[in-house]
Amino acid sequence: MSKPNTLSVQKFYKLLSEKNIPEWLDLWHEEGKITVPYPAEGFASVIDGKAAIRTAFNGLFDNFERFDSNITAIYDDTDTQAVCVEYKNDALLKNGTPYTNDNIAVFVFRDGLIIEYHDYFDPRRFQVVVDAL
Repeated sequence: MSKPNTLSVQKFYKLLSEKNIPEWLDLWHEEGKITVPYPAEGFASVIDGKAAIRTAFNGLFDNFERFDSNITAIYDDTDTQAVCVEYKNDALLKNGTPYTNDNIAVFVFRDGLIIEYHDYFDPRRFQVVVDAL
């Protein structure tokens, strides 16, 4: 049986793959924060608050023709309300440029919603996405 936070993480990537940002935002706490320790040039290392996340991801996902995000491993720690995932992105930008990356992300939950999301990926590969913005 899947744990609630694991189900939320699975839904997170399903909704991203569908480019369903409005429903994806329902998974976030109002005080949610995204941290990207190694951002691509021109991309913020922190996106603070649900409103800022909405603005950033609406703009980001407007650039994708197709976006597939697939979980390859998931580690759920109910004691700390944290979930760690390994996942792969395979996407196509509207300008025809392919984008792929292998990522590790850490989710922290509060009241069943995402309060922190730390995303680790190769910023050199993500640069094609930032350049398309």
